Amino acid sequence: MAHRVSLSKRLLVAAFLAAAASIVLVPGASAGNFDEEKMGCSGENPATCPTGTQHQPYSLEIYLAPPDGGRGEDFGCATFHVTSGTFPPGLSISDEGFIHGTPTDAGNFQFYLTVRYDKEPGCSKPASDDQFIIPINPGAPPAPPAPKLTIGPEATPPGTVGTAYQLEMTANLADAKTWSIVSGGLPPGLNIDASTGLVTGTPTASGSFFFTVQAVIDAQRSDTKTLGIHVRDPLTISVSELFDVDTRRAQTEVGVRFAAILAATGGFGPYVVGQTGSLPPGTGFDSATGALTGEPERAGRFRFGVTVTDAEGRTASYAGAIFVARRLTIVTRRLKTGRVGRVYVSKLRSIGGVAPISWRIKRGPLPRGVRFDRTTGRFLGKPRKAGTWVIGVESLDELGVKISSNVVVRMQPALKKKRTPAPARR
Repeated sequence: MAHRVSLSKRLLVAAFLAAAASIVLVPGASAGNFDEEKMGCSGENPATCPTGTQHQPYSLEIYLAPPDGGRGEDFGCATFHVTSGTFPPGLSISDEGFIHGTPTDAGNFQFYLTVRYDKEPGCSKPASDDQFIIPINPGAPPAPPAPKLTIGPEATPPGTVGTAYQLEMTANLADAKTWSIVSGGLPPGLNIDASTGLVTGTPTASGSFFFTVQAVIDAQRSDTKTLGIHVRDPLTISVSELFDVDTRRAQTEVGVRFAAILAATGGFGPYVVGQTGSLPPGTGFDSATGALTGEPERAGRFRFGVTVTDAEGRTASYAGAIFVARRLTIVTRRLKTGRVGRVYVSKLRSIGGVAPISWRIKRGPLPRGVRFDRTTGRFLGKPRKAGTWVIGVESLDELGVKISSNVVVRMQPALKKKRTPAPARR
């Protein structure tokens, strides 16, 4: 009897354990709040949902029961969670109740989906779960997207009016492209090659010109770049009128104030100015102002050069020469002696100075019958009176330098005529 009771107890415990093993418990949850039919899933616990394909977008809308004309009773309170099993990699659940994404693996993915009513204060409905299967078929990965086209450059070199210009557009892809200007405009004189993107030409006007370049490979790949080209007037050195335009020479003389300006124009400042060669002793060049000034102390020929570089790398140069003459001096002190009644010609002589030299009589008078040529400095005529004269003369050169001196001239009496003897009488 005792043996039978013990056997019966063992059978009862075994049956209880078998029944307990067939029950799946989720703490704090009750089953059945998902509307599998509206979700498009067939069967129940687990419900098999629509099949997806690896590497292709997938979306499943979650519905709750009982229906309320929307997506289920208390849907506004619901939050959704995968509480066990395996959820398809690449998919996620949004707060709005959508399973979506792009599956990355193939297979049958079985999982428990739990709804909790805790989204808003006052939501207190017990949690619920259901078991689902989402099959994912194998699929080929999508072709990688075509590489994005990016064009350049980021900056452009400046241009100069009258000088050939070239700008090469760049791209990260070697595919054939069509280039064009889609807004703004290139500087006058420049054009873009539609097949190479090379901008070439000779600018004809200065200014800042902004434009947008477009490169197109196909209907899906294109890029634009907005650029600007600054075109400047040519960099030149203008020189004072003291320098001859053709020979680039200037003339001065010892002790005479010399002042010339060599100024940079065009290009784009600030400028860097340098001077080479030699300048007359007593003169100097100010690179900040371009002034070449001073009083030459020594006669001679002095060759020099000036170079200007602007802020964008343009250069201009000027090679000139300064001829320094000796100081103007009258060297004639005594004119040659003349004779009354005879033709008289005598010339004043000077050294130094800058031609042409002109003369004038400051104090006279001149010997009667003699006149003076201011251009040549000559005294000429037929003296009519003997005597000695001290004459004040002045010499003037091209630079306005004046020098005065006294010269002495002596006129001798006319020669007495010899008498011809009278013929003898017969």
